[in-house]
Amino acid sequence: MKSILMSALTFTTALSLYATGIPGVQGGAKKFSLNNSVGKNNIEFISDAPAETINGTSEGVTGSFTLDAANLEATTGTIEVAVMSMKTANSKRDEHMYDAMWLDASKYPSITFAVKSLKDVKVVSKDGRNVVTAKATGTFTCHGVAVNSTADITITYLPESAETKKRASGTLAMIEANFNVKLADHGIKGKAGVVGKSVGETIAVKAKLFSNS
Repeated sequence: MKSILMSALTFTTALSLYATGIPGVQGGAKKFSLNNSVGKNNIEFISDAPAETINGTSEGVTGSFTLDAANLEATTGTIEVAVMSMKTANSKRDEHMYDAMWLDASKYPSITFAVKSLKDVKVVSKDGRNVVTAKATGTFTCHGVAVNSTADITITYLPESAETKKRASGTLAMIEANFNVKLADHGIKGKAGVVGKSVGETIAVKAKLFSNS
């Protein structure tokens, strides 16, 4: 029993040696929820194909995550986007996007990114702002198919102050994320001859997320 406890303690100590923290911020896991009072949560998706470039947005973004300022690598959470909130400034094209041949919104109403951890974490503190850059690793689920995914993220971490309270209570965490989605990975075939010509085989996704603890 003693050897098991010692092994567990050694393992925990080893993990702590590799944890990255925000200088001057007390550790402890905090739950952050997306909140439009902090800033407008939105997703931008870009299809770049030979025939045309399609720019789309979504403001139907919800979710939460748990972050420990003393162990940023342990960050976890899930961000969800409602498919029917995705728009491309062309209502007819949006109808096609929602139908069974493409995203099949009636069967798969949401798209999610479940974050399991952060890696390659770096922290820069300047003028009262703490900026974290990292790669978020997790599972991206679209069209009912889940694949392992990695997103480049930047987190601006603002402890509660008189200034931040004007937007929302608690600590604020503002996130920018960028990653790519291959339609084929999720079984999205679309109309014959369209993918690769009018719709890109890979979709670039940019997210701006705003939360408070």
